[in-house]
Amino acid sequence: MELLISLSMLSVIAFVSTTSFVSIRKLTEVTRRNEDALRNIRYFLDRLDVEISGAVLVRRAGETLFQSKRMDINGEKVNNLIFTTVSPQQYLEIGKRGEIIKLEYDVTENEEDPYLLVVTKKVFYNTLTPEDEQEPVEFIIRSDFTSFMLRFYKAGKWHDSWDTKKTNNLPDGIELIFSLGETKYREFFNVYISEI
Repeated sequence: MELLISLSMLSVIAFVSTTSFVSIRKLTEVTRRNEDALRNIRYFLDRLDVEISGAVLVRRAGETLFQSKRMDINGEKVNNLIFTTVSPQQYLEIGKRGEIIKLEYDVTENEEDPYLLVVTKKVFYNTLTPEDEQEPVEFIIRSDFTSFMLRFYKAGKWHDSWDTKKTNNLPDGIELIFSLGETKYREFFNVYISEI
């Protein structure tokens, strides 16, 4: 009888231990995925900050621009963004002069899930060649945004869209409001290189 009681107790302890181990393992996996997602978002925001802070507008050259248009995708207000910037220096490029590049951040509907947004980035390295001859480097930033909206600050006012062909100048600052699932984020970027 005592042996049966001992075996029963050991079975209960083994079951509880196994359940706890599985729960801890699942929790660890979820935490690791969340940390990876946050690390990827932080890298994206840091990179965007460097690109926006180096935005450049040469008024006499039609090749430079800064444009963003507010549009509606499935009831969500979103912005695309096209601008020219001084190419950030890469690792081991100390002393190398940055060239002017054109960047396009394009927001589209996710074909697999219409409630999600895909943000794609295109980099045009040869901005002085005719537009139809430019071949961009393109890659997807993320395909699980639930919102992606920009606002532009200039002379004490916020604007939903921006077009240097109309304003003939750059904004002083940019606010990005985006969501991943139910979590909303807000980031501010300054434009440091002004018009030339």
